[in-house]
Amino acid sequence: MLAIGVVMFFRFTGVSREQARVASEIEAAQRVQALLLRSQPIGSATLRVENVYRPAQEAGGDFFHATAIGRQTRVIIGDVSGKGLGAAAMLVSAIIGALDTLHDAAPATVLRSLNDLLLARQQGGFATCLCALVAPAGAIRMANAGHLAPYCNGSEVAVESGLPLGLAAEVDYAETSLQLAAGNTLTFLSDGVVEAQNASGELFGFERTQAISTESAERIAQAAHAFGQHETLTSSPSSTLPPRFCLPEPFTRSG
Repeated sequence: MLAIGVVMFFRFTGVSREQARVASEIEAAQRVQALLLRSQPIGSATLRVENVYRPAQEAGGDFFHATAIGRQTRVIIGDVSGKGLGAAAMLVSAIIGALDTLHDAAPATVLRSLNDLLLARQQGGFATCLCALVAPAGAIRMANAGHLAPYCNGSEVAVESGLPLGLAAEVDYAETSLQLAAGNTLTFLSDGVVEAQNASGELFGFERTQAISTESAERIAQAAHAFGQHETLTSSPSSTLPPRFCLPEPFTRSG
């Protein structure tokens, strides 16, 4: 009895230490993510970008990044799959940190650079990613690494998709061009929206997602959350509810 008690005590102590270690890693990843994924106003006289980020757990694998590249705006959304929640969150942090110092404008070049980053880490995991470069007059170039296609004014945009990041070396990504007119919107999202699940096991799905894709990012977030408030997003640990590009005012092509 004494021997069994001692063994159980040490096993319990080991489990408690491991739980504490994992909790500490997730807490650290959460703090880093909160800093890196903080919302910042970005746009111009002809472009407005809005986004909502709501993790379903303590730290998520989804990411969003927007920055000005000269007179253009580069917007990136993605979803990391790693070995455990903490590992995925830390990989998100590495990607966002790299994007802060990556000043390439071409979407295909950005995806190749991120692919090299993930392969160099050699820690497993991969990421889907969609990169868009928006010019002041509404011309958009996009490259896709296995991510969900965006919606333009409620219709899905046909974007050629390449391999997710981190799976193979020397991958080439094709670029797709799109022209937005004044008042148009382009909505990107993660699979956390599509895979929101209600208490009956029903998914929010692509049809509902497309139907509300013209709404604001906040309203889409609220709709997905209300539908899936009883579920746990196991396949997508967080929901990056959509970044949207909108050309709210008439623009000219001169200057």
